[in-house]
Formats: sequence, C-alpha cells, structure tokens
Amino acid sequence: MSPVAIPPIRRATVSELAIDSLLGLIRQGLLRPGDRLPAQRELVAQMGLSRPAVREALRGLASLGMIEIIAGRGAFVRRIAPEALINPETLSFLLERETLLHAVEVRQILEVEAIGLAADRATKEDLAEMKRILRQIKDGLGDGERPLRHAPYFHLAIAKATHNPVLMNMVKSFVRLMARAAEVIAERVPEARGREYRLHAELYEAIAMRDPEEARRRMGEHLEASKNLILQGFAETNG
Repeated sequence: MSPVAIPPIRRATVSELAIDSLLGLIRQGLLRPGDRLPAQRELVAQMGLSRPAVREALRGLASLGMIEIIAGRGAFVRRIAPEALINPETLSFLLERETLLHAVEVRQILEVEAIGLAADRATKEDLAEMKRILRQIKDGLGDGERPLRHAPYFHLAIAKATHNPVLMNMVKSFVRLMARAAEVIAERVPEARGREYRLHAELYEAIAMRDPEEARRRMGEHLEASKNLILQGFAETNG
C-alpha cells in the first residue's frame, strides 16, 4: 500500500484569521442579519490587530457577500445562506477565488506595461527563450496532469525581456498564483486548454513585431480573458 500524500499546511494570514473570528460571531448568532459591526477602531482594539488587517478583513467579508459596507454608516451583516457559514470549505473556496481575481487586477497593471517595454527591448536571446517556452506550452497540451504548467513562465520571460530587474521580480512574485489560476482553468474549464498556445503565440508575435501598442492591447485582452475563465471555473465548481 502506497503511503498517503499529506498536503502541506498553509499558514493563514492575519486578515483571514480576522475573517474567521468575525464569521464565528455570525455562526453563533451574536451578530445577526442587519446588525451593525463595531467601528474599525473598536475592532482594532477588541481584536488586537492592526488597522490594515481589520480593513482587509472587512473588504474580504464584503467581497464574499457576508457584510455590506455603507459609506458613512458602517458595515452591516447580510442575510447569508446557512451552508456558507457551516461549511469552512465554502469560505476557503471563496477566498481563493478572490485572491486569484485580485492577482489578475495587479497583473493588468504590471504586465500590460511590461509587454510594451519587452516589445521595445527584447533581445534575440529573449525571443528565443519565449519561443522555447511556447514549444513547451504546445507540447504540454497533451499532458493530462498539468497541461498549462508552462504558461506562467512565458509571462516571466516577458518580464525578463524588459531588462528592468524590479519589474521582473514583481512579476516573478506572481508565478505561484499564475500557476494556481492555470490549474483552475485547466481542471474546471477544459475547453480553454486548446486556446492557450494560440493566445501566448499572439503575445510573442506582437513582441517580435516590435509593436508595443499591439502588445499592450493583446496582453490586456489575454488577462481579461483569464479573469473571465477564473470566474467560470469557480462558477462551474460551485454549481
């Protein structure tokens, strides 16, 4: 009998702990639909957390539909389906979706400009590296285990082609989240796999043509499509 694979334990962030604490009050009925949450400064004092952590927790609860924040009035508990409070997997599911969508928003800021710089600055070596990864993406489409695993490294190659080490390191910090988004898309929206090579090949073509404006346009469309596929993937799972 083969040994059971035990996944690594992910350390929760402070804001996630704050979310869980507030959800505990809702689960226990101490906060009911329509109730107003204490003001941020009161939550900071009561929970012993920093103001940014509490603010992030409130934003997270609002994005999950657990509370409604009304300008000038405060945050109020919304009417929530019981299973969303009872099943911790639901919270984990929604938090992952929000994290991946937030990452795409930041990538839209970074990578649209990065590809414009790459179209101006890419060397022959940079273009050769992109072509090598494109071949890996194409070959990987027949891999049923991790078909899109090479895609994040194509984006990293674009960042490297800017020859701006700060920008490259910023994009590099998103590789893990890009890989997770690729897994979600590959697993839950399998029809998207076939488009992956073509979409990245189009990004390469714009860089090779030395057309920064076209490169930015294509990257913007590519990331918008990624966002929609992430939403579709989570909707398929939730449905």
